[in-house]
This record gives sequence, structure tokens and C-alpha cells, in this order.
Amino acid sequence: MILRIIIATLLIFTGALFPADDSHTAIMAYLQSIKPAESTKSLEIKPIKSLLIHPHQRGKLLGKAQYSRPNLDNEQLYRSSAGNFLFHYTETGYDAVDPLSTNADGVPDYIYEAALAAEYAYRILVDTLGFDPPPVDDSATPETDIYVMNLGGSAYAYTYNENEVVSTSRSDDWTAYTTIDNDYSEMGYHTRGLNGMRVTIAHEYFHVVQLGYNWYWENDLPGSNGDTYFLEWSSTWFEERAYPEINDYVQYVNGFFANPTRSIWHSSYAYALGPFIAYLIDIYGDERLIQKVWEKIKSQYALQALMDVISEYGGDLANQYNSFMAACYYTGARYNELYAVSPDARLFPEMVLTKRSFVDSLLIEGAVNPLATAPYAVSFTTNQFLNLEVKSPVSGEFKGSYLIDQYSAGDFFRKFADQTEVFVGETRRSDQLALFVTNTSIEQSRDLHLELTITETFPTKILELWANPYSSQRHASLKFNLQLGKFIDKLQLQIYNLLGQQVYSRIIDGENLNPGILLLEIRSAELQIRNISSGIYFLRLLADDSEVVRKFTIIN
Repeated sequence: MILRIIIATLLIFTGALFPADDSHTAIMAYLQSIKPAESTKSLEIKPIKSLLIHPHQRGKLLGKAQYSRPNLDNEQLYRSSAGNFLFHYTETGYDAVDPLSTNADGVPDYIYEAALAAEYAYRILVDTLGFDPPPVDDSATPETDIYVMNLGGSAYAYTYNENEVVSTSRSDDWTAYTTIDNDYSEMGYHTRGLNGMRVTIAHEYFHVVQLGYNWYWENDLPGSNGDTYFLEWSSTWFEERAYPEINDYVQYVNGFFANPTRSIWHSSYAYALGPFIAYLIDIYGDERLIQKVWEKIKSQYALQALMDVISEYGGDLANQYNSFMAACYYTGARYNELYAVSPDARLFPEMVLTKRSFVDSLLIEGAVNPLATAPYAVSFTTNQFLNLEVKSPVSGEFKGSYLIDQYSAGDFFRKFADQTEVFVGETRRSDQLALFVTNTSIEQSRDLHLELTITETFPTKILELWANPYSSQRHASLKFNLQLGKFIDKLQLQIYNLLGQQVYSRIIDGENLNPGILLLEIRSAELQIRNISSGIYFLRLLADDSEVVRKFTIIN
């Protein structure tokens, strides 16, 4: 069965041509040409989510058609309550909306609800998140125009950028209008009726806002269709932000999970990576992250703008994408709320990982696309301790992470770098080791050489400690990963200040501590009763005769 998820910019710009006297007629002819047959019941046939036509490519669809807005028979107008939107609709003919009216304004309820949805989108984007309102297309009627027509299940909507904004020096900012369906009743729509209309207005209005910033077509990223991918990431994220209970976007994520090795900007991911924006916002705790990216898009390509904003938060795009990919392991039947990218992940399909089997050793080789992640799943026939190493000629070519999906215990997750030998720990025959390796280059593919080997000995050391800085008021515990290299009788946990005074001590019986990587913690309640002041401290661990020390900061 062929899954037909139509991303408009893929189809439109491959040379399709629908000659007509005017642009609107050409667009409607195109939509009719890809409309599923009335007899089609398959949910595998999906409508275009959002039809966008970049001016640089418009001729391939419209030919020599003259520009024209939609022309509705017996058109009626309705201005939204706050005056930011003007709806164009009709109650007669093919494009008619249901005339039922139970609202005080006396307009069809569908139009009334659409106007409420539009103003709701405006309040979030402009008033809450700080986006610029879209540029005015006509001083006499400055509202954003929304046309309501019968799209027949071929598309949720289309947004058309009309005129270049002459009041700025930007190269690709435009005024725009949008067209939505008159009822969202056809079988092709995953979400029908008012909810289908609501998420569509959220999605499309964000496009109208975006077009007032910049929509670059030439960005030197192969397979991206310019910055269109980021417009769609953003609008898909926003429809979920506005209506988290609807989840219409879930129907479009299959391509990402079925083919996760493409570059992050690949056009087939356009509707699938809205959750990545949500992930970044959650990681950095700032919903205005997306607005900051769009502010930079006024003068930069979307990818560079995103990289720069993440850098301002102290992060790295390749590293965050790698972590996101690892979190995407927990979808569908593998869903685990402790590790998943979002609660919606239970609705996503499972990611397709390249499967390999470990026997004595394992060498994984292959090309990784630019700014893409190669995911692998390694199975085992015995129990063993593993080392992992990614070999690369230059440090930093790859970012990596692994997780051990353990049958009888909580999963374990850890980041790793290339040119570094990493002790993975104990893996059992019932475990699955999932590896995620991200190419940090945006210019070229790179050859991966990853080797897994059995190890007999390994040192005792603290791998990670968090939070650092730590606050007993803000954090539930001080956690650390201990790589324990041998069986021991006891483990002593001690904390010292800069004067060498011991402020905390605890002894753990070594009987239940097996060699490997252990997650240990000191509960904040234990430290609060000791009234430890802010400052620099040392965590000292004594594993029988082995001593390891890690410096950290306490802020109280």
C-alpha cells in the first residue's frame, strides 16, 4: 500500500502546469487533479496540509495566468470581533457554508467559530509570543483576509503570498491571504468539522505571519525546497500549541519515523518535526525561542537562525537533534512517559532502526547524511560488558548517544563523543542497545566507523553529576552516574567544603552494587537538614580502596 502524503512544494515544483486565465482558477484546477475519488475510503490517502507556492516557482503551476484572488458568487463579508480578520464566504452554490446561525452576530455559525479561532491564533502569536502582525495588504481593508471555499478534501488550505513588502529591505517578505475549506466534512480530512477548521486556521495564520518575515527559496540545502521546511515545522508546532487535544499533525509523522536517516531539513520531514520545536522549547524552558528564531530569519536562512538561537541558550543544534532522536525511540508500543519526547508519542509509529547483532565484537560502518542521525538497534545473545568507540579523523564530526532498553529494569541513557572510548556497561541477552549518531556537518555526508567490543576491566570514576550548580530548594536530589569497575564491600559518599570540612557522609552496602554504570543520588532533604551554604564543594566517593572526586557548586 502506498502512503500518499502530499507536500505541496514537492508536487508543484516538479513541472506540473495547469494553464488558466487567472491564478485562483489554476490553483483550484491543481487541487481537483489530486483530489481522491469519492469512492476512496483508504485513510492512507491524505490531503495537502498546507499549499504554499513560492513566487520563484509560481510559473510552473500557474503558467501565464494573471494573478487573481478567489471570486465567490454572492460573496458576504464578516469582520472578526477584534477587527484583525475579514472573512469572505457565500451561502449559495458550490462553496456555500451551512447557513445555520445561533450567534448574536447573525452570521453562519461556521464563520462565527472560524473568526473566534482566528482571533485566538492572533492572541497567542502576536500578544503572547511577540510575533509581528502580518504586513497590511490594503490600507482600506487592513485585516487579514480569509476566504472560505469548498476545497473538497484535496487540501486543508492554501496560503498565497501576494505582494512584496516595499517598506522593508528584506528580499522575501510578502503580504498574504489564506483560503480554508467550507466545512471539513470530506473523508480525506483526518480531523473534520470545527476542529479541522480550528487547527487549519492556526496553521495558516502562522504562515501569513511568517511571510511577513522572510521565505527564502535558495538556501543551499539539498532537498529542502528552500526554507519551506521551517515554515511547516513552525506552523505544525503552532497548531499543536493552540489545540493540544486535536493532534491532526500526527497523520503526517510516518515519513520521519519510517526514514529517520535524512537530513533534518528534508522536505519529507516538513510536517513531522513540529515536535522538535516543542522539544527545544521544553528543554530551554522558553516559549519565545521560536519567535527569536523568526526574528533572525529577517536576515538569515532558517537553519542558521535556529543554530544561532540554540547557541545563545548555550546549546548546539546537532547535539539537541541527537537527543531528540533518542527520545523518539519511545513511541508506539515502546512509549514510556519517562523518556518520550511528548505524551503524543504514544500515537506515533515506532522508529525504524537498522538492526545489528553483537557476537564478540561489532563494527558499524556507513555514510551519515549532512546534519542527519543514523539510528541502530543492537541485540545480544549473551551477557557482557561493552566498550564503544567512534573513530573519526577530526574530533567533533559526530555527536552520539545510546540507550539500553532493559527488559527487567529502568532504561539507561548516555551521550558520547567521537574519538573517545566509552564504557557502555553491562548488556544482557534480553537488552536492546539503541545507538544514535549525528553528523554535525551541514555541507557533506561523513563515513561512520563505530566499534563495539567486550571489555574485562575498566576504571571506577564519576561520569556525570547533575544538577551543577545544584540547589536543594530547586532540585529534588543531587544525582550522579558512577562507573564502578569492580565488586566492592562498601561505597562511602562524602561531601567536603573548600576548608576540608566534611558536611555530608553516607555509607552504601556494596553487596547489591554490581560493576557497571550506576545511577546514585543524594536526596535534597538529607542536605537541607545540614544547612549547607552556597559555595564550591567536592563529592568524594570511596569504593573500598578506590577514590574518585568531583567538584560541584551549591547555590542555596
